[in-house]
Amino acid sequence: MRKLFFLITLIFFLFSLSGQDGKGDIVVSLKGMKVEGTVYLTLFDKADGFPSKRKMAITYRLKKVTSKTMKIVFDKVKYGNYAVAVWHDQNDNKKLDKNWLGIPNEGFGASRDAEGKMGPPKFKDAVFKHDKVKNNIVINVNY
Repeated sequence: MRKLFFLITLIFFLFSLSGQDGKGDIVVSLKGMKVEGTVYLTLFDKADGFPSKRKMAITYRLKKVTSKTMKIVFDKVKYGNYAVAVWHDQNDNKKLDKNWLGIPNEGFGASRDAEGKMGPPKFKDAVFKHDKVKNNIVINVNY
């Protein structure tokens, strides 16, 4: 009887752990896109490199722009605090074109629609808590 109780307890414990692996999807909905070129999304877990240094991001996605609204998924992301940066390479030259003042000529954005003052947005303004199996965020792309 004791072994049966232990076995049942163990099975319930293992089932309670399944599905709680601490990871989920971050679904990014982009709005206001111009239908041309490629969009780049970077996912950061710290301020270092945010928003423009893709090599310092924990992961990134790029996708051809096919409509004014798009959904792009970062799948199986460990729960934590993150920020997403977006830039739209309209002419596919693999860089964010800027004018002589350093202001982008192409689309850009960040999670929580964070905006920079006299420069790019700060990580602390774009950061959001990811603690769900499916976390939906919306970014309005600015041109």
